[in-house]
Amino acid sequence: MKAVKGPTYPTGSPRSGQPETARRLRTYTRTGALAAVAALLLQAPLPAAASAEPLCDWLSGIGDAAQALAEGRAEDSEHAARQALAARPRAAAGARAEAALGLALAARGVPADAAAALELALAPSTAPARAHLSFLRAEALLASGAAPQAAALFAAAAAAPELAIARRARFREADALLAAGLAAEAVPALEHLLEAWPTDPAAPAARLALAAGRRALGDEAGAAEAYRALWLDADLPEARIAGAALASWRAAGGPVPPATADEHLVRADRLLAVGRPEEALTEVAEAREAEEAPAASGRAEALRAVALLALGQAGEAEQAAAPLAGDLDEGVRRTARWVLARAEARDGRLDEASRRYAEVAASGAPIAGLPAWRQRDVGDESAFLSAWLWYDAGQFAHAAETLAAFARQHPSSRRAEDALWFAAWSRYRLGDGPQAAQAFARLAHGPLVDAATYWQGRLARGARQRALYRAAAAVGGDGWYGLLARARLAALGERAPRPPVPPARPLPEAPEARASVRLSVAVEVLALGLEDLGLDELRDLARSARARPAAPLVAQLAAFAGDPELPFRMARDHLGPTRRSLRWAHPSPRPEVLAAGSRAFGIDPSLVLAVMRRESSFRPGVRSGAGAEGLMQLRPATAERLAALLGVPGGVGARLGDPGVSLELGAHYLGLLVARFGSPAVGVAAYNAGPRFAAEWARERAGMPLDAWVESIPFRETRLYVKIVLADWDVYRGLAGEDTAPIEPDRSVEPPADGVAF
Repeated sequence: MKAVKGPTYPTGSPRSGQPETARRLRTYTRTGALAAVAALLLQAPLPAAASAEPLCDWLSGIGDAAQALAEGRAEDSEHAARQALAARPRAAAGARAEAALGLALAARGVPADAAAALELALAPSTAPARAHLSFLRAEALLASGAAPQAAALFAAAAAAPELAIARRARFREADALLAAGLAAEAVPALEHLLEAWPTDPAAPAARLALAAGRRALGDEAGAAEAYRALWLDADLPEARIAGAALASWRAAGGPVPPATADEHLVRADRLLAVGRPEEALTEVAEAREAEEAPAASGRAEALRAVALLALGQAGEAEQAAAPLAGDLDEGVRRTARWVLARAEARDGRLDEASRRYAEVAASGAPIAGLPAWRQRDVGDESAFLSAWLWYDAGQFAHAAETLAAFARQHPSSRRAEDALWFAAWSRYRLGDGPQAAQAFARLAHGPLVDAATYWQGRLARGARQRALYRAAAAVGGDGWYGLLARARLAALGERAPRPPVPPARPLPEAPEARASVRLSVAVEVLALGLEDLGLDELRDLARSARARPAAPLVAQLAAFAGDPELPFRMARDHLGPTRRSLRWAHPSPRPEVLAAGSRAFGIDPSLVLAVMRRESSFRPGVRSGAGAEGLMQLRPATAERLAALLGVPGGVGARLGDPGVSLELGAHYLGLLVARFGSPAVGVAAYNAGPRFAAEWARERAGMPLDAWVESIPFRETRLYVKIVLADWDVYRGLAGEDTAPIEPDRSVEPPADGVAF
């Protein structure tokens, strides 16, 4: 972690005055510096005759304790806290040292001693982090068996409803009531919390607690219902616990009937929606063995077909779906036709696939196994694919007609501009320059102005070509077409610098009072070494109506705490272009891991950052609908195969939420792909779509210039992904003071070499 220089004060200042204080502050890293500065500002001026040495010892102890706690070194944190307490054992300074000691003892697993220290820390009534200290003392009391007292303290922490900690405290108060044997109080509290905040991160654990509470009250039917509802939410870790609880209760003779076929199919549907087709197939098999399976056979087969398609077994998926294409159930029928359309398209049967997609577009029934956002889009997507398939197959004359017809018939579709683009591009691929130029010109006044202007330039010659490239560079900015246009101008001998860096601007004054209070609480919590809780407060403020005026300060504080995701989100959603917001929008998490991993795997660190930015937006715990996890969005199976190549122990697939694990494996995988395909652009396409598809595209379109090859990527998501990642690569290189990303638009794409194929 990069060292942060602490502030110094003018000679003679009653708060410092001693070079030793400033010297010690300069040695701290982020958390330690924040702790020491926050603590220093909270202290009263020293009496003129007092020695500054105890203050120095106290400050260094506070800073060291917070830093060690943030880094997971609990024993070192305890030692430093005791040093601070010995230096200043009374009043506010002593309470602050007791807080540091209590947190260290809790981290060491000594909850009773931690609770005692935190009780002393709570003696002053004005500490900004009082609610958090109450919450943490309650946790210590609960861990030491004092559940009733813990419940009372959780309630006290919940009495500050404007803070993020309050909701967490309410959930934990119910847990403490249950642990105290007060199920009659805990159950209604849990029911209220789950009704008010059903999607809170604490809700799944609360649902388990609710089931246990109902069972303790003798409400066996209610308990079984709660366990079963949680088990049906198949993607949650708590769902497995609920399933195990139902199974053991049933085995003990409890009133728990076996799961029905319909329930297994509900689980299969939800597993497919979150990208877990293997587990979905298991649930389908369980459903087919249930007593009432014949009544659910059509739905089961439809889900099985979707799962097989997701696993890449298109032939088997088609066999399962074909008998269902005329099913009486409209949902089963539409699902089967959607599977058949995709399988037929992959097999090159365009007439059949186009007809199937048109049938899917004409229906509004839900398709099994698709998440909600795909359900909303699948009709429009299918209508577009019915026209676009001809382009993908290289039948450009027919594609130009069908895509133009789609745009006329669906003018409000979000794919209408795409259809016009591919109609124009079909003319380009046909070699019909005049028609293509006219089609691009018609797009030069809408959202595709940068692309249309660039490709007009590709078709022009002489002075007009240079003028169009300059225009594309201007409107394209730091995006893909701006990058391509600058590369083209450079190849013509014309200097084409990157867009200028936005001007520097000072941070604004503190926003309105309530946001200022939230920020001061976050500062104090971070200064205690409680990075997760401090960032929770900042994230909660960022989600509120006060987010926009507070955004620069939220971003600055989160960046100082070492968090990349929140500054990125503030810059993206709320801030205009400045030098500072450009850096926030392009953070560099875990630089020590990134630099070492990238060098080891022969990949540019800036390219890894660009991939990470697109994959996860710097959220380490995010999980995609395809089952990819972590900062670099790897599937667990891919991670395990990479671990085998690296010669490291297995089990990494379960640790992709660890930023270091995800970053190292992702950099290695990206390096393997770029080495195989010989081009960052093709390697990035393989990272998104998989090496099998990228190899197919590189083989079929070998010899095509890079800019045209990227436009020809069949998958819309991958095509956009490649453009965004490569443009971000150049931005990251610019921020690092490096040359322009080595993108050569005219370089021919080569056939793939042997290499990684998973």
